[in-house]
Amino acid sequence: MQKRKLMSRPALTMMIVVTLILTASLVASGAATTKQLSTNFTLVNLSTSSNLVNIQYYKGDGTQWRPSESATLTSQGSQLIRRQYDDTQLTSGSGSVVVGGQGPMGAVVQIQARGQTPTSGAYSGSAVGSNSANVPLIAKGGSSASGAVNSQIIIQNTGTTATSIQVEFVNSNGTTVYTSPSTNIAAGASYTYDLTNDTSAPNGFFSAVVKAATGGQVTVVSNLFTGSNGMQTFSGFSSSAQKWLVPLFTSRLGNGLSTPVTVQNLSGGSIPAGAIKLQCKADPSSGGSDFNKSNPAAVTNTASAIFNPVTDNTIPANWYGACTIDTTGYNTVAFVQMRFVGTDRAASYEAIRADGTKTKVIVPLYMKRLTNGFATAVTIQNLGASSANVNIAYQAGDGAPAGCSVNVGPFTIAAGGSLIQNHRITSGANSVPTLPENCFGSMVVTSTNSQPVEAFVQIDDLDQGTGDPFMAHNAFTAD
Repeated sequence: MQKRKLMSRPALTMMIVVTLILTASLVASGAATTKQLSTNFTLVNLSTSSNLVNIQYYKGDGTQWRPSESATLTSQGSQLIRRQYDDTQLTSGSGSVVVGGQGPMGAVVQIQARGQTPTSGAYSGSAVGSNSANVPLIAKGGSSASGAVNSQIIIQNTGTTATSIQVEFVNSNGTTVYTSPSTNIAAGASYTYDLTNDTSAPNGFFSAVVKAATGGQVTVVSNLFTGSNGMQTFSGFSSSAQKWLVPLFTSRLGNGLSTPVTVQNLSGGSIPAGAIKLQCKADPSSGGSDFNKSNPAAVTNTASAIFNPVTDNTIPANWYGACTIDTTGYNTVAFVQMRFVGTDRAASYEAIRADGTKTKVIVPLYMKRLTNGFATAVTIQNLGASSANVNIAYQAGDGAPAGCSVNVGPFTIAAGGSLIQNHRITSGANSVPTLPENCFGSMVVTSTNSQPVEAFVQIDDLDQGTGDPFMAHNAFTAD
């Protein structure tokens, strides 16, 4: 058999900030959380060809955490799951992972407080770094309807040499009110900046800019803790846009779910009142009416505007649907919080750029009512100006029961609309009855009529009635 030449095409790298690994205590009492957090991550092949990947693990000082490992993802949608809490070659602590491959990959990281009252978060791995990253919302000693609010910012050096970083706190007036001490990060390593541990940092709510030294490259993940158990995890932004999509916006539902949206101004100047437009269309099954909102006052550069249905009673109650954030003429970033007010349950994800052109989106991990309680719901967003016709290929993961590779569709998604595949239920609207329970694997969603699509994923533990077992993350587009 002829050997394949592994260098026949350039290697690509997926950087994953796998933080808070295993069950070591995160911080001493009094920091953002006292929970012992552990991680797992799922890789998925975005390439249409076989993809040989190499996984390297780094401690916080940049030294090797455990021997590297290699694996082959044989086809598009092939999946690889690694659970750090089961890896006997890893010592307790925290660190980072760099995954190199022959083609594009996606990854989702889950963070969990195992064996404790649940605290959970998830985020999508980053393929590239940048010299700076923006976090629309951070907090130190904040308060909310769900309890105290505190942030951690995890910063990974994606470059090949050490770099130094600082975090700038920006208030609602766009003024930088504090800059953290400079910290050096080794190549490939990550650093957790816990705002509560920085006694010089001011209390309150802010947006943040993470800056690396000249030539440095970083990627950023934010953990926003609420109350004793809630955690919202989302990625920092390295690029901006002028139009964003929120596939699922809710306002004071009967189950307590509301979805505040935070929009950060990165235009370089002030955005006038009324220029940040939230345009929302009710889901046809909701019985609600469409509505529009805009920023009531000017938003200065790097400051944020928040559309918060928890506290803004002008947003109709018991409302759900999809929204567009239009900031034409002004560059912005946006993220979505999912809060079950009055409980610990919370999640977050990055709003979806409306200028995407890919007609295929891949979900690294779906789960349908697993015996351990976990299940997902996937919302597929049509970015196009016309209806999208989509087919969905469910691909069984390694060790999944028989019948977990299922093709469903075609489905029609209206322009600007969305389609939900709800794996938490067995029947009814948005259910997937042809997919057996206890199935897991990946999903490849293809638009067959050239309309671009995107997706985000909700993860839940159906067996947990307390704490925060709820997570969300974005999916990955592919060719």
